[in-house]
Amino acid sequence: MRLRRVLFPVFLLLILAGSLRLAGLDFGFPRLLHPDEPTAVRRVLAFARGSLNPRWFSMPSFYLYLLHFSTKALNSLGLAGGTTFIYLVGRTWSATLGTFTVILAFLTGRSLYGNRAGIGAALLLAVLPLHMLLSHYATVDVTVTFFIVLAFAAASRVLESGKPGWYLAGGIAAGLAAGTKYNGFLAVLPLAAAHFLAGKRRARGGWLGLALATAAAVFFLTTPFILGETEIFWRDLQGQSRYLMKTGHGPIFINTSPGLSYQLLYNLYHAGGAGFWLLAVAGAAGCLARRRREDWLLLAWIVPYLVLISIPTVKFARFLLPLLPFLCLGAGALLEGSPGRRRSSRWWGLTLAAVVFWNLVVSLGWLRTLAGPDPRIAANRWLRENLPAGARVGQIKTETGLVFLDDPPLHEPGLKAELVRYPRLLPALEDKPDYLVVSDFDYRQILRLGPHYDSIRRELWLAFLAEEKGYRLLRSFQRPPALGPLVFGGSFPPHDMKYNWPLVLVFARGEKGQ
Repeated sequence: MRLRRVLFPVFLLLILAGSLRLAGLDFGFPRLLHPDEPTAVRRVLAFARGSLNPRWFSMPSFYLYLLHFSTKALNSLGLAGGTTFIYLVGRTWSATLGTFTVILAFLTGRSLYGNRAGIGAALLLAVLPLHMLLSHYATVDVTVTFFIVLAFAAASRVLESGKPGWYLAGGIAAGLAAGTKYNGFLAVLPLAAAHFLAGKRRARGGWLGLALATAAAVFFLTTPFILGETEIFWRDLQGQSRYLMKTGHGPIFINTSPGLSYQLLYNLYHAGGAGFWLLAVAGAAGCLARRRREDWLLLAWIVPYLVLISIPTVKFARFLLPLLPFLCLGAGALLEGSPGRRRSSRWWGLTLAAVVFWNLVVSLGWLRTLAGPDPRIAANRWLRENLPAGARVGQIKTETGLVFLDDPPLHEPGLKAELVRYPRLLPALEDKPDYLVVSDFDYRQILRLGPHYDSIRRELWLAFLAEEKGYRLLRSFQRPPALGPLVFGGSFPPHDMKYNWPLVLVFARGEKGQ
């Protein structure tokens, strides 16, 4: 009976979380339109030359080997190969591990706080738009989050039983987290916290040391070539540090709020909306108010990781991902009210149910965006069908790291017109091509920053978009997250939550009204 009480919600959560994450994994194919996915896939393709030494350590190697060996295993079974297939394998891993992160949230919440807390936390995470969206990408974020939560689940068992086996399980999971992304090494902190919070139940101190040594050993086993390539390792690590702390990412984070407030007030809000933001903050506050052993264990991850991602200049929304399952656990704990506070727990239960329903609607809207057609592909098709032969069509290079990835792929063969690419808007206006194709990635940060970046260029873009520079708007293409009349995403969403739905505008030379 007890096993059935666990298996039934696990089965339902698998259906809910898995359906949201496995749908739409082929978005953009055969084109590869996500800017972060090639980071790992390019290195995996290089393994085909025969050496498993990536000679690149801006990220650890476990994720590269996960893609490489799983793709080889599937190829040996006769499944399709090629570059696109590797991307699909990576996306499938993200969807699968994202789904199992939801299951871990249920089991861990149930173990620490109770059945209602586990179900509440898992439901929140299952429909959380940011977690659902990133579970569609062949990137490391969902994978490292899974191993961090797995290490925390082991730490929760150390807190309850102190059995030595859970120390080793936690060390292995923390090592895999670090082998996926360097900041995953923080996963040892809840393990250490659980050891000291367990009191008389904890195993001897040597087991904690063995767990930490296991984590280090697993890290080096999954990223073995840093031992023989220390010069490259330090070069890449320093380059990554400079990028995060000093170089930044073009204009994206110029004149934004400090790291802590940016993560809590901007990224966390866009991760799941106002309702989720309220639950996340209330759940963390509840941990501070109750101050029980399980609360301190939860805070042993939330506080250090939040401090870590608040330090860099670069503050992408995806950096928040490893925090979200723990905020969901804190929110779920609100449902387990003390005997004297049953009314408040019922109120929180109704609030959580409303947030889950709303975020399910929002996530379905995101799936509509992923299902396409992508605005770039739709614009590409229209331009190829409608541009006259011999016309000159221009594109503007964005300064946000996407280069021309935010634009329709007009560089591909078969275009009847002549494609001209410009570094900025001004040279394009001076050259006067017949058509200009721009995306909001070209100008959204310039308009946001105003005099803090380049006021002259801001005024130029405003005049161009108002059709005051000799060009008139011909067509626009966009597919924001939406369900029926409801449109989501916000007026200015985080940069890495907008990759799939740029606004593409086609302008033709000629005065307004022609």
